[in-house]
Amino acid sequence: MLQSFRPFAIATLLSISGLLTTTACKQEPPEPKQPDSGGSNGQSGYVIGKITDPQGNTLSRATVYIDNTVLKGRGAEANSSADGNYKIQLVKGLGQWIAKGYVLKQYNNRVYKIQLEPENPDSFSEEENPVRNFQWKLTGHIPDLSLNLYYGGYVELYRDLNADGLYDTENVELTFKPVGTLIDGSTGKTLKLKGGEKSLDSDFIMDIPIGRYTISAIYKPTGQALRVRNALANDDSYNYANSVTVDFSGTEVPTRANSMAIGITNR
Repeated sequence: MLQSFRPFAIATLLSISGLLTTTACKQEPPEPKQPDSGGSNGQSGYVIGKITDPQGNTLSRATVYIDNTVLKGRGAEANSSADGNYKIQLVKGLGQWIAKGYVLKQYNNRVYKIQLEPENPDSFSEEENPVRNFQWKLTGHIPDLSLNLYYGGYVELYRDLNADGLYDTENVELTFKPVGTLIDGSTGKTLKLKGGEKSLDSDFIMDIPIGRYTISAIYKPTGQALRVRNALANDDSYNYANSVTVDFSGTEVPTRANSMAIGITNR
């Protein structure tokens, strides 16, 4: 009985072995190994990144450019695509680079140039496969050696030379009431800000979201309502009123871009 079973068992084992061999031959070849990009979503020889607006949506047609930290010269630049992405090729062997960005926005028949906030402001070289993302911010401090640069606009206060006092502009409170949407299309808030806000100089108010505002003022120690005017208006009338509606200057006034000048008086 055992002798008759042994040939059958051997034949069965040989059949199973052949089946396994055939199956192994039919396996799919392994996927080819993808080349290593050298960094998290980085690309060899390029700086890449994404640009978003204040709400976190992708921002197209923004500009990113690179500066060399040794040669101190502006390098190549690129505009973001419809999906907010950009890519700039880096020159090998030139050391460290810094990426910077800005966006040009048309608003109320003016054009504004607004710096972009870098997610990572550190310098980089082409070996690092750098990724540098940016965001457009309405307000906030610009990461720079200066302590007085902001993404928002600024207001300079001009005291009427014939006014009685008002030398202490830190006690002058301006109310900014938005007229329409802000430059990014969002709804603004009414702001009450005094001279010296985010500034070492009480004649300045810094970091206001760019928009069109109706502005009024009071002298805080007494509560007296002041009269105001647009000090950059192209006229010599010096007419003061209880309030004035003003836009920030745009690129049409390069030396005063993203600024307002408000005259104040108690006469």
